[in-house]
Amino acid sequence: MRPRNSRRLPQGLLLVLVASVLAELFLLRTATRTLIHIPGIGDLETPIRVVAEAGRFAYYLAVVSVTVTLAILGFRHVRSAVPRRVIAGVATLAFLLVAAVGRLEGLPPHTAGWLTLAVLIVVTSMRWRGIGSIPVGLFVLGSVAAGWSSLGQVARSGLTGAQVDMLVLAAEGLLVLAGATAPLLLARPPTRLALVAGAGATVLVAAAFAGGASTFSIMVLWNLGVPGWLPGIAFALAFGGIVTAVWSAMASGDRVTAIGIVLLLGGGVGLISTYQTGLAVAAILLLAETAKMEQKQTVEMGSTADYALAGSPLT
Repeated sequence: MRPRNSRRLPQGLLLVLVASVLAELFLLRTATRTLIHIPGIGDLETPIRVVAEAGRFAYYLAVVSVTVTLAILGFRHVRSAVPRRVIAGVATLAFLLVAAVGRLEGLPPHTAGWLTLAVLIVVTSMRWRGIGSIPVGLFVLGSVAAGWSSLGQVARSGLTGAQVDMLVLAAEGLLVLAGATAPLLLARPPTRLALVAGAGATVLVAAAFAGGASTFSIMVLWNLGVPGWLPGIAFALAFGGIVTAVWSAMASGDRVTAIGIVLLLGGGVGLISTYQTGLAVAAILLLAETAKMEQKQTVEMGSTADYALAGSPLT
């Protein structure tokens, strides 16, 4: 029997969201920014323009998709009878309001920034699920540190340069730890093939950093919001953890967990944009929902193995 919650989040919506986020991440944030720095690339102006336009289209599609997803999740939480879910839902809908008002320049940027950080903290604390939420908690702490490093500079008693650097380094370390511990998000231990894939990803990323550390540090800044000060092996281990978790989740049929991890990755840390913060909020809610349904399915069916067939909101 399919859980009631699974009927309220259309399969197509999440698939469009994750596909558009990945396209925006690779085409707009990575490809276009990389291509324009390659010498002699001017001869390929037309292909670059096509890639850029495709990336922009993916971005607009992702913005619409994440807005609809947050609205559905927010209202579903508000309508529940569980106080923690209600608070998380109110915070989610408040984020949409702040994003809209901020877009219309009805709020000062620093005010909108503090409010979005507050939303991340509230949603995470209200949807905490124990050990399985540790990677999400580390990610949010990293976002708070990165956001504080930028917002604190415009405060009346602004942060010193050393304090800003400390917060940025803390944000980067917390982000790396979140990636390395990503397998904790899984309901079951990672599969052997997932562990092999994660190990391979770790080796590839470590080799890439060893061959061009400055280039990849810039890409980390563009995509994740941190400057890449830590050694390349740290990011390699984090990426290996993410690949392990996503691979294992997909192999077990838990596509929502895989999508949640991808959305966190697409969100990055800090106050980059309300779009990316929205991805993080959606990811936190989705990961908490799958954790809850895993526990319920275990009690009702006596085995988590059946969840892959009956419990996913995407089936």
